[in-house]
Amino acid sequence: MSYNMQELSFTRTTAGKITVLTSIVGVAVFAAVFLFNLGAQELQKVEAQSLATTTLTVLNTPPQWTVDAQEQLGSSTSTPTNSGTQVSWVATATDPSNQPYFLLLCDTANTPTATSATTTLGTNPPRCSATSTVRWAVSTSTVSGQQARAATTTLESFAEQNTWYAWICDDDFILPRCNSLSKQGTGTTSSPFLVNHRPRISSFTNDSPTLPGAVVTFSSSSSDPDVVSSPDRIQLFVCSTNSFSTTTQTCNATTIATSSLLTNNASSSYTIPIPYVDQNYNAFGFILDEHGHDANPQGGLSAFTVANATSTINPGDITLNGTSTLILTVDAGQTTGFTLDFTVNDNNSCLNSASTTEIINYQASVFRTTIGSSTCNANGTFNANNCYPSGVGTSTWNLSCTASSTSCTGTSDTTKLYNCTFPLWYVADPTDGSATTSIHFATDWSAAVSAVDDDFATSSFTTGSIGKELQAFLAFALDTLAIPYGQLEPGNFTPTLTASTSFRATGNIGLDQRLSGEAMCNTYTTAVNCPNSATSTIPEYEQVFATSTVGYGAASTSGNVLSSSSPGVFLDLNVPKSTSTSVQATARTYWGINVPISITFSGSYTGENTFIGVASNPLQW
Repeated sequence: MSYNMQELSFTRTTAGKITVLTSIVGVAVFAAVFLFNLGAQELQKVEAQSLATTTLTVLNTPPQWTVDAQEQLGSSTSTPTNSGTQVSWVATATDPSNQPYFLLLCDTANTPTATSATTTLGTNPPRCSATSTVRWAVSTSTVSGQQARAATTTLESFAEQNTWYAWICDDDFILPRCNSLSKQGTGTTSSPFLVNHRPRISSFTNDSPTLPGAVVTFSSSSSDPDVVSSPDRIQLFVCSTNSFSTTTQTCNATTIATSSLLTNNASSSYTIPIPYVDQNYNAFGFILDEHGHDANPQGGLSAFTVANATSTINPGDITLNGTSTLILTVDAGQTTGFTLDFTVNDNNSCLNSASTTEIINYQASVFRTTIGSSTCNANGTFNANNCYPSGVGTSTWNLSCTASSTSCTGTSDTTKLYNCTFPLWYVADPTDGSATTSIHFATDWSAAVSAVDDDFATSSFTTGSIGKELQAFLAFALDTLAIPYGQLEPGNFTPTLTASTSFRATGNIGLDQRLSGEAMCNTYTTAVNCPNSATSTIPEYEQVFATSTVGYGAASTSGNVLSSSSPGVFLDLNVPKSTSTSVQATARTYWGINVPISITFSGSYTGENTFIGVASNPLQW
C-alpha cells in the first residue's frame, strides 16, 4: 500500500492555539477518511459478495364479530315460526384480511370446520362440527363489514324448540378460520327458535238435520302437538265454501260458525236463522291454532241439513168475513161471497229451494163455534146447519182460495196470504139475538185452517181467535096462493076448517104467522077494496083460521079471527127451522068462513089475505 503524500497540502493562515487545534482536527479527519477508503479497498480484495431472500408466512386470522347474531324476527313461545315458513338470522363481521365471510347456524356449541376456497374466495361455506346433528342455515358469501343473513324453511319434522349457535367463518385458500366464539342472540331474538306445528284434524261432523231457529253443532276431532310453555289452543271455522284466508283468519265466502279457542276437539254452534230454506248446505271445517297456523289437510266437507219446518197459522191471522156479520140473503139456497183470509207462516220461507211455493195446499172449515174444529175439521162431516169442511170438495161446498200474488216477497219472507170465498146455505144456524130469540145466541161462527207444504207436512188445525155472528134469516114461502072455501049459502059456514095454506121455512129460523085480510066481494082488487055492503060484501072477520081442522066455532072462540088491522092476528104455527138443503120445514094453516045471512048477491067472491112470518120461540125450532 502506498500513499502519495505530496498530494496533500496544508495551509496555515493563522497562528495561536486555535490554529494548532484546527490543524490537529483537520489531520484527524483526513486520516479517518484515508483509512476508511484504504480499508474498503483492501476488503474487496479479500471477500466474495452474495444475497439471501427473507421469507415469512403470515397466517390468516378469523373474522371478528361486529354485530352479534340474532334471529331476524324473534321466534319465541309467544311468536313461534310456523312450519313451512322461514326462520332467519342476521349478524355482521369484519375480516382482518378483508376477505368475505359466512354466517353459520349449528345446533351445538362445538366449533365448526372452515373449508378452503378452491379458486375464488367466498365459494366454500363452512360445516358444522361432526358432533352437530343439524346445520340450521348458512349465509351466502358476505362482504367484510356488511350484514350477513342465513335462513331456513321450518318443517313439520322440526322439534318445537330448537337450540342454535351462530358462527362466523371465512374460506381462506391457505388457512380458513372460524371465530372460536359462538353467539346465541339476546332477548326474544335469542336461541332457541320455536317452530309452530300445524294443528291436526281427523274428522269434521255436524248433528243436523236441524230446524230453522234451532242450533246445529259442528264438531271436530282436532288437536295441536305444541306444548312448550302451555298447550297451543285451536279454533274451528266453518265456511260455506272450501276457501279460507289465513291472513285475515276469515272465510273467503260466508262464515257459518266460529268456535272459541280450545285445547282440542274444537266445536262451534250455529243458530239457523228464520227463515231458512229446507235443503242441504255445504259446510267446510278449517282449524287454526292460536298463532294462525292452519291444519293441512283441513276438515273437509260436512254438509248440514236444514229440516223441513211444518207450517203454522196463528189464530189472530185467520179472519172470517172481514169485519162483517155473516148475513144470509138467498131463500132456500146458498148465499155466496163470504170471505176467509188467513196467513200461513213457514220458517223455511214462503218459497222453496226451487223458488216455487213452499205452501202448496190448505185445509179449512167454517163452523158454529160450539161444534168445534175437532169435530168439524177438514175431513169432518158436512152439515149445512153448522159444519162446512173443505174435505167434502167443491161440489158440496165451493170453498175457493187464492194465494196473494204480493204476500210472498222471496226467501227472506216467511208468510203467505190466502184469500178465500165460500157460500153458506140458508139453514146455517143463527147465533145472534138472545135466549128468547135464538137457540145458539151464546156462540158464534168460526173458521179453522191448516196448511200443507211441499213436503206434505200439514200444520195443526188452528181456529181463528175472533168469531163472527151469523144473523137470523127470516124467510118463508107461501106455497098455496089461493084459499078455496068452496060453495056456501048465505047463513052457512064451513063446519070444519078444511081449506089450508102451506107455509114453508126458507130461512134459518122457526116460524109463526101474523095473519090479516080484506073483505070479500065480487069487485075486489088489490087497488079497490070491497064496499061496505051487507048484501054483497063478506067482512074479513067472518074468516077464521087454526093450525088444524077444527070446527068453525072452535076457531072463532079461540080468537083466530081474521082482521084487517096490521100487523094481523098472531098464529102460533110453529114451523120448525129447516135443516135440509133440499126439503124445507112446512106447516099448514087451516081456514074457514061464515057467509052472513044478509048476503043476497050470489056469485064469485074474492078477497086477499096477508101472511107475515115471524120468528117462533127457539124452543119450538
